[in-house]
Amino acid sequence: MKNILDLQPNKVYYFFNEITKIPHGSGNTAQIAQYCLDFAKQRNLEAKLDKGGNVVIYKNGSKGYENSESVILQGHLDMVCEKDSNIEFDFEKDSLNVSTDGEFVWANGTTLGADNGI
Repeated sequence: MKNILDLQPNKVYYFFNEITKIPHGSGNTAQIAQYCLDFAKQRNLEAKLDKGGNVVIYKNGSKGYENSESVILQGHLDMVCEKDSNIEFDFEKDSLNVSTDGEFVWANGTTLGADNGI
């Protein structure tokens, strides 16, 4: 079995792996929201959390594109929480058990949350 951190592009899989460690089922998104706010702060980006639990991160345009049209990337913080009936897993506390064969990535015994998790 290969390691998810060996996949390319490396930064994408690094951050995806970090997110799989944070419980973030529907109605349980405070930790993942804080992760996103901390991500922004570490990179000196403006960020805010609204009353609905939505995180907005702002980044200025790259050099030469400061006056270009804005681009908005949208995703959601929560994931679908389903597991095989024969395993013990607490979506409120446990990290996902992620595997890869170098081509595909999956969670062992649970959903992966990859609908927007990636």
